[in-house]
Amino acid sequence: MGVKQMRHVICSLVSILLIICLAWASDWPSFQGDRANSGLTWDGPPAYPQVLWSADLNRIDVTPIVSSNLVCVLAGNGTLVAMDKRTGDATWSTQMDGWVFQTSTPACSGDRIYAATDSGYLAAFDAKTGEEIWSHHLTDKRFEVPITCSDGRVYLGEGSAYGTAAKRYFCFDIDGNECWKLTRDTSGYMWCGASIAGDHLIFGDNDGQLLSVDRKTGLLADVLDLSDASRIDFARTDAGRIRASVSYKDGYVYTTSECTAEVGYAWKIRLNETTGTFENGGWSSPVGFSTSTPAVFGSRVYLGIGEHGHPGALACINDSNGDLIWSYPVEAGVKSSPAISAVYPNPRIIFTAAKVDGSAYCVEDAGSEARLLWHFDPPDDGYILAGAAVSDGRVYFGTEKGLLYCLSAEARLGQSTNATFQTATQRPRSSAMQTKMDGGS
Repeated sequence: MGVKQMRHVICSLVSILLIICLAWASDWPSFQGDRANSGLTWDGPPAYPQVLWSADLNRIDVTPIVSSNLVCVLAGNGTLVAMDKRTGDATWSTQMDGWVFQTSTPACSGDRIYAATDSGYLAAFDAKTGEEIWSHHLTDKRFEVPITCSDGRVYLGEGSAYGTAAKRYFCFDIDGNECWKLTRDTSGYMWCGASIAGDHLIFGDNDGQLLSVDRKTGLLADVLDLSDASRIDFARTDAGRIRASVSYKDGYVYTTSECTAEVGYAWKIRLNETTGTFENGGWSSPVGFSTSTPAVFGSRVYLGIGEHGHPGALACINDSNGDLIWSYPVEAGVKSSPAISAVYPNPRIIFTAAKVDGSAYCVEDAGSEARLLWHFDPPDDGYILAGAAVSDGRVYFGTEKGLLYCLSAEARLGQSTNATFQTATQRPRSSAMQTKMDGGS
């Protein structure tokens, strides 16, 4: 192969990689952005955020999802709304059967959006028109779990209603046919979204156990009780319950647990991806109460800590040993899961604080400490439970007052900002550098 041909091949490969990076950067189609729940994006958040637009909907307790040119959110009354992500103009809305408290984050896969409600409905909609394709009423135990989509399958579990009882984790195909369901006695799967690890589906339950299931057949491969010292050397007798989703990276499962308002742990557990069994490798870190899904980037793990009504923080943990590197305290518990922007030499982390009149934050990992870049106090005084989605340089999040915000580098006329800033000096990585970085699986 000649030099010119070699250059042509290299340029073509670089172009393909750039296209892949741009495609990744443009969407946030599920709870933590992808099927591994990585929370990772190559999009950069605005350096000086302004309210580009806001939409007055109904109570919002889920992370918005972004696909193509649409941002979509499930409101508290069961209304699924899609808007133009750049202007906030309504594209479509459809009314599902819902009560008042929707905590199941929808997911977009292909040309369909899947959503589930607290009244026990799971439905599929055309992503462009909002037309309902199918709908099933499956349970009276509520859906309170982020939906996971992968390879034409849709996964979710029943919630916490009625305490310990026979409850199910479901798998449906894109046409609404049940592929399998796993039934077992448990207190439920509140906020316990699943992650894909090879041929297995990994998720926790509210009893403090991790489950590994063959995602094609539904056969249970393994169950690990986080308090079982016969299985893992870093077990904790006060592990408590899991009320967080699982993230997965490079053969390890990450999650959090909470026992009391002061006691909880972050977890890293080795998984045999071939057999789906949990192995005695990893760590547990006593970070305190957490319902946050860890986000892993490079050699560091980021997660929120703190219960409602208590002080909180964003924690950064050494991925190799579970030691705390730094903690950035905020005025309230960080019950949401962080979004990590990898476009800068030092990652930037976007998260929210769970309180009435809560706030959104962006901090930079400066090595031995976190550095505040901005703090945004929404104009409304609503409680903020869920985290943020990042897409095309914009940040999307909602409040329980029903306001959905789009923060951008520039504001629409008539909009004002309630943000405080620190000076940000770093420039984004070049696209060529992006393709060399570690990231979520």
